[in-house]
Amino acid sequence: MAPTVAGRRSAPSTLRAPVDDQFGLACWSGRSRLMECAHRHDDIEVNLAEGGELTYLFGGVPVEIASGTAAAFWAAIPHQLIRAPAHARVHWITIPLGRFLRWGLTGALVGRLLQGQPLLGRTESGSLDASPFGRWAADLATGDPDLRGIASLEIQAWIRRLGRHAAPMDASAATGGATTSDTDGTTVGRAAGMARFIAVRFRDSISVGEIAASVHLHPHYAMGVFRAVVGTTLGAYLTQCRVAEAQRLLLTTSATMGEIAHASGFGSQSRFYSCFTTACGVPPGSYRRIHSGPF
Repeated sequence: MAPTVAGRRSAPSTLRAPVDDQFGLACWSGRSRLMECAHRHDDIEVNLAEGGELTYLFGGVPVEIASGTAAAFWAAIPHQLIRAPAHARVHWITIPLGRFLRWGLTGALVGRLLQGQPLLGRTESGSLDASPFGRWAADLATGDPDLRGIASLEIQAWIRRLGRHAAPMDASAATGGATTSDTDGTTVGRAAGMARFIAVRFRDSISVGEIAASVHLHPHYAMGVFRAVVGTTLGAYLTQCRVAEAQRLLLTTSATMGEIAHASGFGSQSRFYSCFTTACGVPPGSYRRIHSGPF
């Protein structure tokens, strides 16, 4: 989920978010707003909902986040809020990936996030509650370097507590209840099924016909269903998944650019460079240098 600008007037109940956003270190709170399209941004994102359950389409799988549960995930994985009660209040944090990596968190924790596994933790008063979010939002909005630094330290401490409380969760599992089935026959279910097929098979050369067949639809109808629910084309979503995998490999391996291009599903190194640079704003080599350093 992404904001317009923190503190501005309320947005419509449905938010159309760009596919590739950059938010930086930010914190805000507000009413839940559905997203008309899947998007991605190179931050660690934290959501904490109060008063209702959120359902995300995350990496092709519906994931339910119960009220009072904090969820942390790497937002480079395409994600989309598809269900939320109108009365739910949500608190968000975004942390630039480079800053997050410099915090020196455990390699296991960072590795799970970069592999696309959300971390979920129940909040408790005095430990992981939402009480500091308003102060952090105000401090970050001042532009005062000292206040921003204090807020950053407090957010880091909160994230460390979340890491101690949270359990890693494979994206194929939901919290405390059933997920939307990818074969339930509904429009959302079929779109989720196609997204899940892409998330599993994006490294391969796959066609629209194969994706449509995975949910027993005609290709032309399948494209319309997917765009209506996810807000983007099958091809664009496939590219998002490949770019996210390339980012992960750049950060966690010493593989060459050719090896990464192949492993992430791009048909050629030139295609890899083009898609990656468009999505991330810098070429793959520059991206690796910017974020290099110990985890």
